[in-house]
Amino acid sequence: MRALKILLVVISLFTISAERSFAQWSDSTWVKDTDSTNIILYYPKSAFSSRDTMVLDTTLYYFQRYDARTSDYDMAAGTMTIGGPVKDLYFSSLSPQFNIGENNLGTYFYESKNMPIYGHVDVPYSEIFYTIASQEENYLKGILANQASPRLYFGMNFNVESTLGLFTNQRVGNAHFRGIVAFETFNKRYGYDLEYIYNKFKLGENGGLTNDYFYEDTTVIDRQILSVNLNEASNLVKSHFFALNQHLNIGKAGTDSTDHRFIGKMYWNTLYNKKARMYHDQSWDSAYYESIYLDSLISNDSSATTNFSMDFGISNYYPERHQYFTFDMGAAYNYKMYYDGNQEYYFNYLTPHADVIFDFYKVILEGGFRYQIKVENQQTFDIGANDLNLYGVLKFPLLKFFIWDVGMKMNFESPQVSTYRTYSNHFMWNNNFDKQKHIELNSHFNYKGYQVEAAVHSLTDFVYFNERVLPEQYAGSFQIITAKFKKRFAFKKLGSTVMLMYQESSNDSVIRLPRFVARGGFYFNFPMFKGALRIHPGIDITYLTGYKGDTYNPATMQFHIQNDKKLDNQFYADVYINFNIKRARIFIKYQNVASFLGNYNYFLVTHYPQQDAVMKFGISWKFFD
Repeated sequence: MRALKILLVVISLFTISAERSFAQWSDSTWVKDTDSTNIILYYPKSAFSSRDTMVLDTTLYYFQRYDARTSDYDMAAGTMTIGGPVKDLYFSSLSPQFNIGENNLGTYFYESKNMPIYGHVDVPYSEIFYTIASQEENYLKGILANQASPRLYFGMNFNVESTLGLFTNQRVGNAHFRGIVAFETFNKRYGYDLEYIYNKFKLGENGGLTNDYFYEDTTVIDRQILSVNLNEASNLVKSHFFALNQHLNIGKAGTDSTDHRFIGKMYWNTLYNKKARMYHDQSWDSAYYESIYLDSLISNDSSATTNFSMDFGISNYYPERHQYFTFDMGAAYNYKMYYDGNQEYYFNYLTPHADVIFDFYKVILEGGFRYQIKVENQQTFDIGANDLNLYGVLKFPLLKFFIWDVGMKMNFESPQVSTYRTYSNHFMWNNNFDKQKHIELNSHFNYKGYQVEAAVHSLTDFVYFNERVLPEQYAGSFQIITAKFKKRFAFKKLGSTVMLMYQESSNDSVIRLPRFVARGGFYFNFPMFKGALRIHPGIDITYLTGYKGDTYNPATMQFHIQNDKKLDNQFYADVYINFNIKRARIFIKYQNVASFLGNYNYFLVTHYPQQDAVMKFGISWKFFD
């Protein structure tokens, strides 16, 4: 706690003294702020990620939703108060192939594809955000960047999550950092961006409550006396990511007085990523773990992956102008290593890929493929060979405020690597699985902020973790239907947001999801003293229907099926008041006030209670020069 406070002071002083700084975008809102500034950024999630102009401001819209799990419209289940493993409650895709459990850390885990790359900042910008609550919960976030010249910019993002929860062995100590430098030559012929990302998760793992009844019985106030499954278990996850992305523009070079005549570009993207996980348990309840393979006293298990990739390609994508035909094609080489706790395995892949767009203004067709070829060697096993990814989407930008699209995705991929080989104190297996087949038909439309999305997912040979925490392949097909509605409403000083989510699985013995989730926010906006002070009181409400939710196992760091308990219908309510004084924003929130109704059924993950009613305080300060 002392170190965290010292870090906060140092970073605050550094930010105040920064001559020029940089930014992360925030959601626009119906209240325009005088400190707003424009930046150009994009997220490198696809070959055709476009640069968008975003508005940075000091608005109060959902400022109190600081946690990475609680953005506007998402719904996730967590095992901790903050910073721990999370499970998305809206089905969208299969798990990444080469992961060691970090996939279940959700948006807390910094990934390059989810971090913005900035192209222009009108006004230098930085921000410090800090939240504190009882239960020793601390959350620190910072953004700093500098566009040193029209051709050079750099920046960083960092997060620190620290919690000592109410329950035994419920603790979090996480740190995340991302730094990026981007440069383009004077004539715009050559450019690069250099990126480094560091993640560290240190989690106390208590395995959940041994008996939920004593939590649900509201006469038990002291949470420390409630028995948990694991008193001394912990997980430590570390990752390092380096990337150097280079491009060489083809065409007549530009000068100060002329633009570059763009014909296309060649690119060469290189990355190195190393991840490791260590699970330690000094003692455990034999009723929790069925098997002991290595040591009857102490568990010291580890797993790791390494990925080195080079991707060379050519593209004519130029988002600043209309193109009837756009393409991006190339080939990537991947070297991967997987350590299962006992042995290292090595994999080599060659992956040709191509993406195209046909844009005829009122009709746009986009599609692409990736095909993975495995190069055999002596220290490997059969995973990832001939994996295929296809997608296509047909867009109809019919009116200025109305966009509609229909799409299809086909993914034929091997399951995640840990399901094939695992060697640890409580779990050992050596499996051979068929490829998982995931076919998705989807559609979206957006009309003046009314957003609707729907999809039908067909899954074949799906691999999941069963009740015994063992990977199992379902020999057959089943379907999942998902739908979501989103909208923000505003009328003078009143505002609200609505998210409605529906999903149905034809096989709830394999994938179990809440059928219906509703989230709503209602708030007021009161400007005072000629706008120098704004007050923003409101309430957030969440409701979801009951279902047999998954539980979580720390040794595998996986969510898995359970048949012991069906979770009840649940209702959550948070009341808050936000303040804005010039560039400072402050919130005071009382979270989960509905727990005062006396019914403690707050489980999003079985045997892991959600946070009790708690007061939280947060402050953010932005700097624009």
